[in-house]
Amino acid sequence: MRVCVVGAGSSGLTTIKQLLDEGHDVTCYDKNADIGGLWLRDEGDEEKMKAYDDLYLTISMKLMAYSDFPFEGRRVFYRRSQYFDYLRRYADRFGLREHIRFGTAVTDLHRHGDSWTVSVEEHGVVRAEEFDAVAICSGPFKTPKTDIPGLDGFTGDIVHSAHYRNNERFRGKRVLVVGLGESAADVVREVGDVAESCTLAIRSYTWLLPRVYNGHRTTDHGPVRSHHHEMLRRSADYPFHLNTFWGRNRIVKFVFLAMSVVLGFTTTALGVFRSTIGPHIPIPEVNPFGQSVEPPMLDLNTPHTDENWQAVREWNHKSHPDGSWVQRSIFCKNVTFIPHIVSGKVVVNDSGIGHSDGNTVTFQDSTTGDYDIVLLCTGFSAQNISIGDLHVKDGNVRNLYKHFLHPEHQGTAAFIGFIRPLTGAVPTCAEMQARYFARVLSGKLAVPADIDERIGRDKEWEEHWTALSPTHPEAIPSQVLYLDSLAAEIGCLLPWWRLVLNPKLFIQVWFGSFNQSCYRIVGPHNRGRAALDDLYSEEIENRRDWAFNMSLLQLMPTHVHPERLI
Repeated sequence: MRVCVVGAGSSGLTTIKQLLDEGHDVTCYDKNADIGGLWLRDEGDEEKMKAYDDLYLTISMKLMAYSDFPFEGRRVFYRRSQYFDYLRRYADRFGLREHIRFGTAVTDLHRHGDSWTVSVEEHGVVRAEEFDAVAICSGPFKTPKTDIPGLDGFTGDIVHSAHYRNNERFRGKRVLVVGLGESAADVVREVGDVAESCTLAIRSYTWLLPRVYNGHRTTDHGPVRSHHHEMLRRSADYPFHLNTFWGRNRIVKFVFLAMSVVLGFTTTALGVFRSTIGPHIPIPEVNPFGQSVEPPMLDLNTPHTDENWQAVREWNHKSHPDGSWVQRSIFCKNVTFIPHIVSGKVVVNDSGIGHSDGNTVTFQDSTTGDYDIVLLCTGFSAQNISIGDLHVKDGNVRNLYKHFLHPEHQGTAAFIGFIRPLTGAVPTCAEMQARYFARVLSGKLAVPADIDERIGRDKEWEEHWTALSPTHPEAIPSQVLYLDSLAAEIGCLLPWWRLVLNPKLFIQVWFGSFNQSCYRIVGPHNRGRAALDDLYSEEIENRRDWAFNMSLLQLMPTHVHPERLI
């Protein structure tokens, strides 16, 4: 098919690649002068949504990389410029640029029979082109949320974090930061460094997860399939229905889970044995940020002190006011602002904004503050993601199949990358969505006949498990379970019998750190042995540090009530 891809950022690039793998004729339009989307920085981009100067990824490169171009080496956190360089190498490796028309904006889409008419503008000239299918990969970061109740009377400057580049504008100012997410955590820290005073206004507490564990490991070593299944499959308050290794076969499920119990005990015992008398594995001299492991850090420039650790724990206790200790909200994988909370450089007000008059803001708890600048870290509206005849009901991507495939248009329209795992990486999800879409267009994968029923079932399940992040319909409870369910349909999920017959592979896939190379061992466009080698590349660390995966559960929500962890 002739396919139009809108956007050449991290989601658009992998979409081009997966479509080309299936033999489609691809044309991508991007209004920028180069690839990269929000990762691209150039002159005159002050009014665009772009990654700020000193951004570090909140997910290690092992998980931010595509499964067909994996990152080699230990898990580390890249800076913005380093990740942009990775995207450039990916585009060059697979010849993606020749399919991209830069400086061209898509202005409209219309459906005519079995084809799409795409209107594009280039150098002020508008023209129309015909395609068989379209993939919107331009991302949700278009319309900043700036209509914040209570700030109508504020006469100082109001800035959205979409336009934040560095802290110079806030030097010596009285600053009110509204909202907290992963980027906002950096912003609060940077503003707190230079502002005369800084207040962080929030209405609820998000779950905080430091990026560094034990001074030298990335915390995202911790997510394992067994833990995700334990949290979400065995919960009594909502049924689990996503496809996984055993499908709907009860006998296979029993065999698989029995095997997991046996190998679980074996792996734990082996880990203890090796930790006791096994060979010593030297600790790296630097942590995943490239900083010395001494003194130990919780995060970038965030010392692992008793005060900082206790502040994180207290914050997390407030994040689940219903008493639940199961993951039900978006994680903030960034605690770099915590030292400023501890020292008092940043003051937190969690009551919400009441009203404002001039430079004075009054909070719901009747306290007041005078500010020169209000910095909004309030996210983006998803209401404007529709274009032309391609509508998303209520602007809610949960009304699409698996957040991407439009239930109408016979599988010829997709929104790739409009998804956010509570913990996990968007590019990895976008890649799997693109693989699915490409197979549908090739006729090798059929659109589910009961697609509306599946959408409704998935939507209810996700809304239940993301109840503490109700304004984020792009959120999914588990990247692992989501990707497994897509992989089962694509045909790239490892078959259960292969795992049962190969205990080493079973242990790595079920108990080892999640690695998306598991989806390139079998199935279409697999990498075979190379993918298996990448999966096993962390094997020694995983077995040696089995205790790490267990102790990490004390940071992540489980069925254990928080008071029992004090």
